[in-house]
Amino acid sequence: MEQVRDYELKDFFAYVVRVLERLDIPYMVVGGFAAIIYGEPRLTIDVDIVVDIKPQHIEPFVAAFPISDYYVSEEGIRDSLERRYPFNVIQPATGAKVDLIPLPRDPLTRSAFQRRQRIEYDPAGHSATFITPEDIILAKLVAFRQTGSDKHRRDARGVLVTQGEQLDLQALRRNAQAAGTLDRLEEILEEAKREINGT
Repeated sequence: MEQVRDYELKDFFAYVVRVLERLDIPYMVVGGFAAIIYGEPRLTIDVDIVVDIKPQHIEPFVAAFPISDYYVSEEGIRDSLERRYPFNVIQPATGAKVDLIPLPRDPLTRSAFQRRQRIEYDPAGHSATFITPEDIILAKLVAFRQTGSDKHRRDARGVLVTQGEQLDLQALRRNAQAAGTLDRLEEILEEAKREINGT
């Protein structure tokens, strides 16, 4: 199967968002897709969305994705809710995939979910509800600490460079201190300053 094209992933993402909003399922776009929207372009092959999905949402959610065009498992979603792990919706014709993460119980994610914001994410004026730039930086620093993958560190730095003075650095530092990532944040803040100043 060919690599999913950027516009195919965005079209599929927009459809999933419309379904979530029509069913009144609270959600928050996170992960690499959010980091790209706020930061620097890079390749991503899927979208991660935290969802506060309830059992009564499952049947109408599955019904919104006809089996002729999509893959989604009602049984998989029910198991996902019980075990608190992600489930996905796939568009086989394009290879586009959206991973949906039942709202975790950890305080970091729940706080970010309360602060989520609606933004326009493309030149056509499409909008969706995203994690804030401060919280995606923090989430990426936590992911870097857990996995060691430099992709997360680059994403965090890219958001810092792109968003610049629009960021609430006081709140970001406070939350980074609570998450145990303040030292790493200060490192990439210095790197971002040097990049912005061209030094």
